[in-house]
Amino acid sequence: MKRRDGLLILLALASAGAYVLFAAQRGAVGFALDDAWIHQVYARNLATRGEFAFFPGQPSAGSTSPFWAILLSLGYLLRIDFRVWTYLLGALSVGASAIAVARLADRLSAFHPVRVSRLALYVSLFIVFEWHLAWSAVSGMEIPLFVFLSLLLLERFYAHERGWLLGLIAGLLTLTRPEGVVLAALVAVGMASEVRDTDKRGQTLNLIFYQRSSAVVRVLVSYGIGFAVLIAPYLAFNLATSGTIFPNTFYAKNVEYAVLFERAPFVLRWLQLLAVPWVGASILLLPGAIFIGIDLARRREWRALIPFAWLLILPALYALRLPVSYQHGRYEMPIVPFIALYGIWGTAALFERIKWWFLRTAWVLSIAVVLIAFWVLGASAYATDVTIIDCEMVQTARWVAANAPADAVVAAHDIGALGYYYPRPFIDLAGLVTPDVIPFMRDEGRLREYLFSRHATFAIFFPDWYPALASDSRFVPVYQTGCAATRQAGGTNMVVYQVQ
Repeated sequence: MKRRDGLLILLALASAGAYVLFAAQRGAVGFALDDAWIHQVYARNLATRGEFAFFPGQPSAGSTSPFWAILLSLGYLLRIDFRVWTYLLGALSVGASAIAVARLADRLSAFHPVRVSRLALYVSLFIVFEWHLAWSAVSGMEIPLFVFLSLLLLERFYAHERGWLLGLIAGLLTLTRPEGVVLAALVAVGMASEVRDTDKRGQTLNLIFYQRSSAVVRVLVSYGIGFAVLIAPYLAFNLATSGTIFPNTFYAKNVEYAVLFERAPFVLRWLQLLAVPWVGASILLLPGAIFIGIDLARRREWRALIPFAWLLILPALYALRLPVSYQHGRYEMPIVPFIALYGIWGTAALFERIKWWFLRTAWVLSIAVVLIAFWVLGASAYATDVTIIDCEMVQTARWVAANAPADAVVAAHDIGALGYYYPRPFIDLAGLVTPDVIPFMRDEGRLREYLFSRHATFAIFFPDWYPALASDSRFVPVYQTGCAATRQAGGTNMVVYQVQ
């Protein structure tokens, strides 16, 4: 390992550790999302029972990130505190991403006179201290792992790695987030567009696709085999447990947020989602990113634009299927490293045309100051997020575990912390582990009938999420969190209702 790589890992660990300490000073040590607890439930069951299930003894296709759950399960096997292990994995993933993006910069330098390789350290430091990624490192989610595998796949692609090994990386990427299959497809297109060979004199020749179709087929078959080795068991598991190849969450989210598709056309949804990761120092890189993108296209360096295409495509995928930007745009966070890469590269290219040194200096200083300022603001946001999840979801779960009778039939919309602390199966109103509710999960009338048909005794949800149920006299509040942080953030407190 180079000294620079070691420094980046240490800085990533320090950045993540600072976020955790800041939250701990506010009295909250945990995760920033309830979904992080869902991963913990799968990981614990995998480690302690050897089964991929949310409820013990009931195999489930509810996880969108089985590879993350597998890595988390190692902490349980090693008897390491699950929070410490999760923070460590996230921080190391951010550090590894900083290393991978530097190596990707080296690969891309061949495509433009302004070599991004000489800027690689700045890109790496930007990633370590960019507030979205710092937040993600200790969120408990798979985001930093997905970021690292995305960068690794692209770096190895430009290094002309063997097809089957690229396929394995693409498979791990897809097992970390399903949308990784789209980046895997982009890499496949890049592999097919240009196959390299060596003549007898040792010179490297660019062989056109149509002239070497057999070579292309061999490369893509090798790539596909590596990908299928990992993906096929996952698809078979989903088919066996739920009858579909995608996890239940894929279908549940589409139904849950279907109303959002009616509020804005696709282009507006896409622009809104695309804009979210630029909040912070990234916005100062926008002119550079646009400039280098246009310049690479003008030079017809299409292969150098594959990561740029991913930067644009990922928000488009969510605009098509899940147009939400909550939790600081966590679904769009994986494009941040590519914003940094192209933004800093393009800014350097612009500086070669800007003669005023004071303007260049002011620009660079502004990026640095805004980067650190938002890192600090991000720490505050993280502490607030952890506080809300702890006092809403975790405390509610503990109350239910302590007060619900053994024969209670519990229903809940947010299932992560509840699944971790409440030892018995329950009804999932969001459909992740109770797919029966997916067809009518936003129809409160049918949902109410379903709860009565299942003889539910407790229902747990935020009142503004199910206003008709909350106002029904047969749903009697028996516990409310009273979390001040939630109200200060403009939300309502979670309520446990006894169903009569």
